[in-house]
Amino acid sequence: MPAWQSFSGRIALSIFSTNEPKTLPVLSIRPTVAEHVLSVFGRSVHPELFLSYKTRTIQRSNYWARIDITSDGHLVSFTGTRGATLSEVVGSLQQSLPQQRKLLSTLMRGRYVEEVQGKRGLQYRSEFELEQVSAEMFWMLHNQFSTCCSQDELMHAFDSSGRFPFGAISFVHIETRERQMLIQAFHTFPDDYSIVKSTSVFSIAQH
Repeated sequence: MPAWQSFSGRIALSIFSTNEPKTLPVLSIRPTVAEHVLSVFGRSVHPELFLSYKTRTIQRSNYWARIDITSDGHLVSFTGTRGATLSEVVGSLQQSLPQQRKLLSTLMRGRYVEEVQGKRGLQYRSEFELEQVSAEMFWMLHNQFSTCCSQDELMHAFDSSGRFPFGAISFVHIETRERQMLIQAFHTFPDDYSIVKSTSVFSIAQH
């Protein structure tokens, strides 16, 4: 059985969390949803390239990981004890990213499944979708994402772009095991009633 299948189920949309405060710019507005990209690298990607709003680091016996909510998506870095790294970036095409050791770059349109085999036993699988929903469904999900309260989750509420009284929300749920980490992310775009959803599993193969 592939490693990603050993995670049982997915989180319920009604279970979410708040997060510790962090120093933020006075105004934070998410760019539009157009031309969002999923990129995967066989290396670390410097967090300094991004405007980061929330950060979580994870240390397990077999890996170290860092998760950042950024201005237009998120950054995940996963490093095994043997030194190899896989990094996932969800963000705008306008985001400056390195080209060295880029393993995957896919426009986030429709629904896709991607897999990457990294070095030294690292494995990666992601299911992602850009979905446009009704106004009623969008605001129901928006309200659920904005009332989070777990140590396993990150959430950032962006300022309004002016069209609506509320801004976009980024929500990330994290599950960890000794050789695996699951990242489930939701990024909302109120101006388009759109949601970018991704479920990614980083894992380390058994020797």
